[in-house]
Amino acid sequence: MPLESFIKEGIFCLLFIWLLITQKKESNNREERLMNHVEKTTETLDVLSQRMENVSSKVDHIDTRLNEFEQQVSNLKEGK
Repeated sequence: MPLESFIKEGIFCLLFIWLLITQKKESNNREERLMNHVEKTTETLDVLSQRMENVSSKVDHIDTRLNEFEQQVSNLKEGK
C-alpha cells in the first residue's frame, strides 16, 4: 500500500515540476518579447518626438512670418 501511494504522489510531483519548468520558460519568452516591443516603441516615440519638434519649429517660423506680413499690410494701409 505505501508503494502505491508513493507512486501516485510521485507522478503528481513530477507533473508539477514539469509544469513549473514549462511555465517558467514560457514566462521568460513572454518577458523577452515584451521587452523587445517596449524598446521598439521607445525608438518610435523618440522619432515622433523629433518630428514633432521640427513641425513645431516650422509652425513658429510661419507664425512669425505671418505676423510680420500682417504688420507690413497694416503699415501700407495706414500709409507709412
